[in-house]
Amino acid sequence: MILIYLVVYFCVYFFGSRTSIYEVTQGSVASVFDGQYTGLALREETIVTSPGTGYVNFFVGDATPISVGEQTYILDSSGKISAKLEEAAKNQSILSEDNLNQIKDTIHDFDTAFDPQNYYDVYAFKYRLESQILDLINGSVFESINQDLAELGENTYQIVSSDISGVVMHNTDGYEGMTTDQIESSDFKKANYQKHIIKTNDLVSEGDPIYKVITSETWKLVIQIDDASAFEEKSYVNIEFLKDNITASADVETFTKAGNTYAVLTFDKYMIRYLADRYVQIRILDDTDEGLKIPKTAVAERQYYKIPIEYQTQGGNSSDYGFNKEVIGEDGSTSITFVTPKIIRTTDTTCYVDTSEFNAGDILIKPETNDRYQVNEKENLQGVYTVNNGFAAFRLIEIIGENNTFYIISSKMSGGVRLYDQVIRNGSKVSEGDVVNR
Repeated sequence: MILIYLVVYFCVYFFGSRTSIYEVTQGSVASVFDGQYTGLALREETIVTSPGTGYVNFFVGDATPISVGEQTYILDSSGKISAKLEEAAKNQSILSEDNLNQIKDTIHDFDTAFDPQNYYDVYAFKYRLESQILDLINGSVFESINQDLAELGENTYQIVSSDISGVVMHNTDGYEGMTTDQIESSDFKKANYQKHIIKTNDLVSEGDPIYKVITSETWKLVIQIDDASAFEEKSYVNIEFLKDNITASADVETFTKAGNTYAVLTFDKYMIRYLADRYVQIRILDDTDEGLKIPKTAVAERQYYKIPIEYQTQGGNSSDYGFNKEVIGEDGSTSITFVTPKIIRTTDTTCYVDTSEFNAGDILIKPETNDRYQVNEKENLQGVYTVNNGFAAFRLIEIIGENNTFYIISSKMSGGVRLYDQVIRNGSKVSEGDVVNR
């Protein structure tokens, strides 16, 4: 008998069909947004042009706030002032602590954002750093050469003050003053982007750009999107700047132009932080669905009777919930029996009971009334089969998110699936109570 048992057992094990098992893990799925976006930054930028021809020598560096009437640069028609500034700078043993901090911030910003695939950014950084250092030196030594400037004569140079207040940048790229209705899809091709940097000692002609002034803290990022529906009913979104992992909120609106769809993100802070960037990499932070991860193939459906919750009551010698069922005797007499079936789920209006607990047509009596309900209506509920004890047991699930191959289900459902439960991957191939051969 033992030998026969072993032969049968091994035949079933080796030749019988096995069931694939999945261990439930924690997981999350982004519900709307996914991936990164390249935003085109639009600011309120005013270009300041040269009043004449000469060599420009700045007193203020990049990303420096200025006010109306503040001296910003010297326009030197003779070229002698540059030599005077260079000579005076040699007498400066060290820049101020504030100057050094500005230089350190510039280096740090470049170091954290540098992408080896965009090596041309190195040249822009080199020119920006050289210009910033020269500007800071010029500003610090200007007062020491005032007497020398007087000897040169006013006809050889002019000190130019700002007519507007804002933040200075010593470059132009053609996007100054652009509005959202002027956006084209080609504007997002970074390979076509060119930035013209104006440096100290550059020779400029009348009407040439000298610098630009950003006059508002409010700015916009325009991103290309595939579908505007992801932004429906959203007045704002939370985003992360990938350059330095700063997060911020932005008002959002969408528009379509020439068959392309765009989203406009409007910010009221961090303008100066990303002032040197026309293109800004971001990620939209949407609410994510967090719970338990199960394969989509594991989900199955079972039918349950629907019973109005007002027919549920407590009775007998216990506190268990059940129903008063009408029973008809062999002699045709009727009586009431309290039954306690397994209630798989309860809502505010309905109890769901396994179909094996009642027969179609059974009559239930409402407590303390003569109201009657005939058991008949069914509904399919989704769930998975767990095999923690070797037998398939159906557990209801609540799906809260999904991707191509997995569902994210709630971990808070009473009597539902729990972390590390063993779930049958192909739920349509088993039934309640089946012995599972793994």
